[in-house]
Amino acid sequence: MGDRSSVLFSVMLPTFEPDMRLAEALRSVLAQDRGPGLMEIVVVDDGSLESDVAAIVRSADARERVRLVRHANRLGLAGNWNRAIDASSGRLVHLLHQDDFVLPGFYARMAEAFRQADGIGMAFCRSRIIDGEGRRLKTSSRLRWLPGVVARWPEIIAERQRVQTPSAIVARSTYDAVGPYRTDLCHTLDWEMWVRIATRFPVWHEPRALAAYRRHAGNESSRLFTKGAVWPDIVRAIRLNSERFAEAERPTLMRKSARWHLGSMIRTAVRQLREERIADAHTTLDTLPEMLSLLADRQEAKAIERRLLQLNRRIDSLSAAA
Repeated sequence: MGDRSSVLFSVMLPTFEPDMRLAEALRSVLAQDRGPGLMEIVVVDDGSLESDVAAIVRSADARERVRLVRHANRLGLAGNWNRAIDASSGRLVHLLHQDDFVLPGFYARMAEAFRQADGIGMAFCRSRIIDGEGRRLKTSSRLRWLPGVVARWPEIIAERQRVQTPSAIVARSTYDAVGPYRTDLCHTLDWEMWVRIATRFPVWHEPRALAAYRRHAGNESSRLFTKGAVWPDIVRAIRLNSERFAEAERPTLMRKSARWHLGSMIRTAVRQLREERIADAHTTLDTLPEMLSLLADRQEAKAIERRLLQLNRRIDSLSAAA
């Protein structure tokens, strides 16, 4: 594959029990293949037992451009992401999930970002958010009208997640400088990484939507929501993210992030109750007091506490009627 001075892109696809969406992801990359001298494409499988990963790869890759690396020992999400990065040989690393894909022009625009702005740690574009069947749900926020380095990016990204992983290209030297993805985070490991990078390096934004992020019932985020693991993980990430800033800035940053996520939690619980998903609403609200402790604004906290009381009464009423 060449050494890191010659290979520009390492497109690394961490997988576990993938379906044919992996073939779609691979085809989207192969359609923009820059040749083995400039791009390596590697599927890094985390001990799949039920999926025929090799057959899925072959279905998309008649020219045998894709290298498949299979591991018997399962490391989990963060562990396999880190293993994929360790296996990369390019100067720029793209972690592409098995059920996401890129749109035409993605790699050309990302390469241009690193050419134009020497010293950036990562570049990312807007994402097209799609459902399991590929239907567009929305497009992620535009952070600049023209491509370029995002002003005040550390404070912006510390508030909430704004970067879908398939839309991001990170310099391998950046990963070497900031360290691996945290294995003690299950949902927010990418968000925490973006904050870590933002506090060390400038970050480039491409306002065109050139990557697709898939939301569906079978993906890891949905599984974590069902388990009730997402909200406690977000609380932990808010605390960790604040530690990347000067001590005087931390309370304000935590307050802004907690305020946004409290609103998201309440909206989520209201929707769950409307759909009579009582257990899910209860799980969502269980973490709300811990999130509330980050707010540090007593008047605002009281208003949210009153709303929490109303929602818990609604849960009691629905439970009694069931």
